[in-house]
Amino acid sequence: MDALGFIHAWHGSTVGRQVDSIRAFTGTIAASSRAGAPAMSFRTTCASALLLVACSGAADAQPAQADALRFQHDLRDVLECSASADVQQAVVSRLREARYADASERPRYLRDWRFEQEDEDDDHRVTVITPPQSMTVHGVEAPRLFADRFGFSVALGPAQRERIVAAYGLQLQSSTLHEPFELWSTPATSIIVRSAGDSYRLGCKPSTKDSRAAVRQVPAVDVQDLQDAIHCRADEGGMRRLQAFWQRLSEQPQFEWPQDVRSVNEVNYTVGDAELHLLLVGLQVPIQAYGVSTHTIALAFGGFFGADLGDAAVAPVLARAGMDTSHAVGKDTWQRLLPPVAFSGGSWIPQHIVMRTDEGRVVAGCASDYERGPSR
Repeated sequence: MDALGFIHAWHGSTVGRQVDSIRAFTGTIAASSRAGAPAMSFRTTCASALLLVACSGAADAQPAQADALRFQHDLRDVLECSASADVQQAVVSRLREARYADASERPRYLRDWRFEQEDEDDDHRVTVITPPQSMTVHGVEAPRLFADRFGFSVALGPAQRERIVAAYGLQLQSSTLHEPFELWSTPATSIIVRSAGDSYRLGCKPSTKDSRAAVRQVPAVDVQDLQDAIHCRADEGGMRRLQAFWQRLSEQPQFEWPQDVRSVNEVNYTVGDAELHLLLVGLQVPIQAYGVSTHTIALAFGGFFGADLGDAAVAPVLARAGMDTSHAVGKDTWQRLLPPVAFSGGSWIPQHIVMRTDEGRVVAGCASDYERGPSR
């Protein structure tokens, strides 16, 4: 391009038009001065000229401001569990890019955001995100956001936790097997409140298509299945459902549990000179076991499925199990062997067991062995 062409192009550009405007503006000032009107000072003239140049910058800033507002809106939807899958993915991608990019390479509206990592362990790794200004999530002011394997969350104080739990009718499910040790949820909403160390977090159920499909494939366990297993009446189908039920409790976080389960805890009782290690499953609704109403199922590795009957009297429980004191097999332990039950590939050999622990609790249920049949 020759010099003339460059000048024409320059005049047609944004900068050229700005300078032309300045020239016209200063020309008007000069004309006014010649006409006898009071002339503007040089300082006022320069300020006015700079204002004209800045106007084009304001126009350029409008799209960036719109992007910032859109991102904040999408992020709030994600934090309040109302975002679509596409919006969630877009927000995660944008924050991930900002997390690992230099501040100068980020979008303008993310340049002042801070990202800090806590804990190197994969299961407990947390990224703390600090935006320039606090956000409000479900009425909770959140100066910091947290991202971990459960998703995004904000911190809650005890009073805020109680308000959110009451507002959404969330139910507590607790576990001593894995974190979160306490979780409040309900099928009616994706909102959850969970423990995080000594504090609490407000977030969303981190459900994926794969996990939802896996949960749907787990056969449902009903009260009859539980009672049949406790009383040594379970059939092969019931035992398979119970196995899947227990696997789901032991391997999945609480938001994947059946809603009728409220807790899973490890306990150690003592019976005579022996230690009894049990996993206690707390139920929302009580069931009947050996004539006693209880909320607590008791399981032990090795094939015991029973119930913790609390301080119930032993004699009526023994009678329900078809036993009396003659079935004692040790201090405060009674046992009655039952006929084998044919299962695929072998036999299930059940036996009633009743125990009274040194702590004053009665545990009753069914212990079983599995004996493989002869190979064909």
